[in-house]
Amino acid sequence: MSLNIEILSKAANQARGLCMDAVQASQSGHLGLPLGCAEIGAVLFGHALKYNPDQPRWINRDIFVLSGGHGSMFLYAWLHMSGYDLPMSEIKRFRQLHSKTPGHPEFGDTPGVECTTGPLGQGVGNSVGISVATKMAAARFNTDEHKIFDQHVVCLCSDGDMQEGVASEACALAAHWGLDNLIFIYDSNAVTLDAAAKETQSEDTGKRMQAYGFDVQEIEGQDMQQFLDAFNVAKRRDNGKPQFIIAHTLIGKGIPEVEGTYKAHGEAGAKFVDAARKALGLPDEHYFVRVARRTLLRVEGRVRLFCPAQEETARGLQSLGRDVWGMAQEKS
Repeated sequence: MSLNIEILSKAANQARGLCMDAVQASQSGHLGLPLGCAEIGAVLFGHALKYNPDQPRWINRDIFVLSGGHGSMFLYAWLHMSGYDLPMSEIKRFRQLHSKTPGHPEFGDTPGVECTTGPLGQGVGNSVGISVATKMAAARFNTDEHKIFDQHVVCLCSDGDMQEGVASEACALAAHWGLDNLIFIYDSNAVTLDAAAKETQSEDTGKRMQAYGFDVQEIEGQDMQQFLDAFNVAKRRDNGKPQFIIAHTLIGKGIPEVEGTYKAHGEAGAKFVDAARKALGLPDEHYFVRVARRTLLRVEGRVRLFCPAQEETARGLQSLGRDVWGMAQEKS
């Protein structure tokens, strides 16, 4: 299936609009990652990931983890637009008490959120653990006739994540154990919380990951075709190496007053949202998502889900009380 760049580009801008509106309304939150990674989100949720929003705990889904949990509206926007049970009413309650859209993603509160992330590096470590669990499940239950588990674990991580010791330790272990179903997407926007990243780091992160034993690719993260090509290469590789895609992005893309600066690492751009939305071609209506766009994302995300053997076997496992993924999560 070819990439529908026209439709996905419009979806990316509508996701940007949702993120702008939610952060502006709450007067808190992080705009930088959701705006900078909108094209990545469009490709993942509109084309590349294997998932079913009607069955968010389907045992062979691709598992997406947002390690940079401060950019939570990225995840909430795409879960809403791809058909998960996260209605617009919850998007409008972003960062409100008892909402399904807390400031950082919370496992168990929001359908489609695979683990709690917030402290930097947390999602990187969780992704490695989830990858181990899925590898164990595949080893125990796959047969020559039926491949029940063949999913990938995909983690979007930030500059701050990759600076953390826990992330380094987890990545070293992932390479040592040859977790080749694990794909890290490194949102390399050269900005951290209070300054440009160059003020606190000078390492070549790609070479560090290669030294651990990762396969490394480097792309422009806002080029959807380039990102998809790299992602497909990462998914096809079955070589005993985890995958690391360095995606160069423009933090806060769409708000000229803050994009590319540390001011985008927070809500500073909220006061410029109205002009930014207009420049993106969005209507005056806030929280705008065109129904046809949402439907398209949902359909494209679902068409590659089940083969009959997988569905039948999954039902059998569940009827025997062997919800393997649930067991693995409880033990991880």
